Amino acid sequence: MNPIHAISPNSQPQMGATRNISSHQPQPHTLSVVIPVCRGEKTLKKLVQEIISLNTSQNPIHLTQLHILEIILVWDGAQDNSAEVMKQLAEENPLIKNIWLSRNFGQHAATLAGVAKSRGDWIATLDEDGLHSPFDIKDLISTAVNGNHQLVYGLSKTPSPHHPLRNASSAITHWMFKSILGNEDRNDFSSFRLIRGDVGRSLSAYCGAGVYLDVALQWVTLTSGTCPVTLREEWRPSQSYSPFRLLSHFRRMVLSSPGTPLRAISLMGVFTIFLSFVLTAYALYQKFTGNVPVQGWTSLFILISFLFGILMLSIGILAEYIGLILSISMGKPLYLVQSKPPIFKQPHSI
Repeated sequence: MNPIHAISPNSQPQMGATRNISSHQPQPHTLSVVIPVCRGEKTLKKLVQEIISLNTSQNPIHLTQLHILEIILVWDGAQDNSAEVMKQLAEENPLIKNIWLSRNFGQHAATLAGVAKSRGDWIATLDEDGLHSPFDIKDLISTAVNGNHQLVYGLSKTPSPHHPLRNASSAITHWMFKSILGNEDRNDFSSFRLIRGDVGRSLSAYCGAGVYLDVALQWVTLTSGTCPVTLREEWRPSQSYSPFRLLSHFRRMVLSSPGTPLRAISLMGVFTIFLSFVLTAYALYQKFTGNVPVQGWTSLFILISFLFGILMLSIGILAEYIGLILSISMGKPLYLVQSKPPIFKQPHSI
């Protein structure tokens, strides 16, 4: 008998059912992992192994199934044996891609260099010290997909294991980022990020020198979210951040947000002018009612207040022009094109 005719008719629906099930399986999200490397000699191998294991340790029907497309290691002028470790990892696994910077340019510049070379639907950035667990990336993707976010930060559910002084300075920086620099509607940030691939790659083409990456991301993202993660103990002695280095990060953050701090100068000038008018009106009232004799110092004080306000307003207007030039020099884009539109969830009608 011909084997083709030996198949039972009852088997055909089963084959169709199998085909339907496979067609409804969620397509994995391709992921590029970017890791700036400055002191990764003792941590990179273990961290890379954890990332690679994500390709085999997932439930095939999970809605946030992901596929690690590449792991991009960016050498940022490391003084230890990180370069040899990176070469060995690249030889052992084709997923590893190495980028060699000519010197140390800083974590944000190294991250942008890796983002520019990525190819995944999503880009995850994390530190080299093992503080961030790669197994939390799946939760970041779930948050991004369910909330339709272009950017998701992994924020710690527990206190950071860093020095209390560094934690305090970080908390103050985050507060100023949201309250003073005009980002009230934005979330806190960290170096553990998930960025939509096309948005990250387009942004990396615009950013200039001295840009603070998280401020630049606020330039071009419509929505961002946060996902709770658990920080681990570092796999190496904690890297010390000198006060000068912390101030350098803070300075770059402020300079990357030129509009709001410079605009405060103009507002101060307007307030001072208004105050001088109020004092003038009060002094004239006291003079004509005869309650208090107005001495010469009163008019002098009013004049100084008025001129000081004019001076502050003029400086503020000039600062606005400087801020505009600074935004252009840093590469703040006029617009940014993404591959597909955002999907807004409509509320259910009652």
